Amino acid sequence: MLTLRDAMTNRELKKISLLAEVACDYYERRLNQDQIAERLCLSRTRVSRLLKEALDKKVVQFTINYTFERHFEMEERLKSRFSLKNALVLNNRIRNRENIQRDVGKLAAEYLMGNLKEDMIIGTSWGTTLADTISFLQPIQIPIEVVQLVGAVSSKTPGCTPQEIAGKLASILGGVTDFLHSPLFIEDNYARNIIREDKNNAAVLEKGTFADMVLTSVGDMAHIRENKFWQDYMTDALYKELWEKGAIGSILAHFYDRDGKVIDCIWNKRCVALKVEDLKEIPNVVVIAASEFKAKAVLAAIRGGMVKTLITDGTTATEILRLNSDSPPKPAPRFVRGKSQKVR
Repeated sequence: MLTLRDAMTNRELKKISLLAEVACDYYERRLNQDQIAERLCLSRTRVSRLLKEALDKKVVQFTINYTFERHFEMEERLKSRFSLKNALVLNNRIRNRENIQRDVGKLAAEYLMGNLKEDMIIGTSWGTTLADTISFLQPIQIPIEVVQLVGAVSSKTPGCTPQEIAGKLASILGGVTDFLHSPLFIEDNYARNIIREDKNNAAVLEKGTFADMVLTSVGDMAHIRENKFWQDYMTDALYKELWEKGAIGSILAHFYDRDGKVIDCIWNKRCVALKVEDLKEIPNVVVIAASEFKAKAVLAAIRGGMVKTLITDGTTATEILRLNSDSPPKPAPRFVRGKSQKVR
């Protein structure tokens, strides 16, 4: 049987090979035309013509994957309603439910790659959502620093701990990592102060306050006890106190109520992480969350001023807007002649 390869002359095969090499350099290795020209000792004009020819001869073919399209209308609604800096919403249409978190991670990775700058400081937390995001990043070499913003947890879920997230992110992007050498929770307050004020740890947490961007998700109370990250530290007594004081969710291991106010509780006093008041001052806090179960926690974090950029899916975004409509935040006090009055 005569194959296409058999029917081609040696000259034609060499030409197809060159077209494939140029196309691979441009579309897969992400080299620009000047770099390709220098590498293959060709003129830039020749490279441009070869790329066009690769398309014409179907050496390169593009497939538009509409399953990854964004829900732009929903993004505008979120930005308008909550005054977010950015909102990226993955359209759930024709999408396998089991893949939504992974696909949101891919969207977050694209956002991060598009917003990287030299010498920027990126703070990180933990979790499967961040691990999914990192898995879609393209390796590059850029001078950045990655700062671990929450204390270490056990590695029962490899690849998702605070220390692993920070290390992998820096490795993929060619940066350096500042590790926080402390457990997430230290019951003895004296020991906690000693460890937190350790020269390295104090410097890492201080650097975290100067971060240009923070990558994090949020935890929802309904699933805290199921999460392996918390199991070594979250006792029944600590969990009960959080529920009784109205905890809705957590960010950087700190728990907050429906209005985004940090709860006065033992856990928040004894955990080792960047403080929420410092988090609010960071220019771009990117919250990546892909579950309607996290909608309450995300909404409360937005109300508390902890979120600058939200990356989520259409179902979660819809639930956030519905919850906000059904349960608006408490009115802020208005001070008149030294007296506090509720705004009516």
